[in-house]
Amino acid sequence: MAELRTSWSLASNVHPMKIGVLLDVLTELGLSVRGLFEKEPLYGSDGGWRVLQAIVRQISVPLRKLCLDNEGELLKTTIASPTFCPLGGPKGQYRRATLTFHSERQEWNLGYADGKAEAVVVPKAEHKIEVGRLYGVEFLEDGVCKMSTPFDHSAMPMPMEDWLDAKVLQINSVSYTIRDALALVANFEGAHTNDLTPWLAVGVNPDDIDKKGRKKARLMHSVYFGCLSYAHIVVLFTGLYITERMWRLLAERDGIPADLNAAAVVERLLRNVPADLVLNGKIVNGTHQMIVVGKSNAPGARRREPVYRIWSGSQDWDEPSSE
Repeated sequence: MAELRTSWSLASNVHPMKIGVLLDVLTELGLSVRGLFEKEPLYGSDGGWRVLQAIVRQISVPLRKLCLDNEGELLKTTIASPTFCPLGGPKGQYRRATLTFHSERQEWNLGYADGKAEAVVVPKAEHKIEVGRLYGVEFLEDGVCKMSTPFDHSAMPMPMEDWLDAKVLQINSVSYTIRDALALVANFEGAHTNDLTPWLAVGVNPDDIDKKGRKKARLMHSVYFGCLSYAHIVVLFTGLYITERMWRLLAERDGIPADLNAAAVVERLLRNVPADLVLNGKIVNGTHQMIVVGKSNAPGARRREPVYRIWSGSQDWDEPSSE
């Protein structure tokens, strides 16, 4: 087993061109995290939260290049045994919380291609979201939480692959790893704009609405801490963690070719990022009420019968309360 290192160093015999690729990605990461220096106004109620979310999405793209693309080949080949601090720590652990909210009765007038129109009544319903395995989130009074690093910096570091496969969140019995969190933000937000299904869909099979990772992406965003989902929190602090490790490596210049002047420029870019970032925000239901209407597949049915669902983060179709 390779020796676990608390600090990072360049792997031996790394080609200068590979180091140059690493510096390019670190430049992207550094430009993104430096936007957090303005973190105070970003968390206000005047719309600054959009900027904070945009910063996290920007961070997710270089993280994908470092940790996920080609199975993390870039980081594994340039850094000697990259390690990460495990999740947890003595504070901020909360194993399970149940959030409940209600939706009101709604009436929809729907038209179909054959000219038929019909009214669909969505009755009043109660919805529950169970959230567990939270790290770095401390619950305060009046629905406010404090967010800090979910990583235990006092614990023995873990190999990169084990760290990526560590479970980081559970929503309604669906588990997520750190790898899932990084990929969901990068793929559904960082690289593409809102690659999730629209709120209203007519004439579709409801069972097909959340395939190919969409269900996991939507579940992950069912609860927000301030303006960030837990996936955002994982991306944010992973970006800060890698920034701090790489800044120290570049500052020492151990193993970096002397003629690679870009290393000094990137080192200055990564220097003094807010590694001890702490944010406060209210816990809110981030779910969109998504109405899905399709055909009934009941045996012998000769007419269209509406099938609907109000999305509450559940992996099953929500059942309406009786009226």
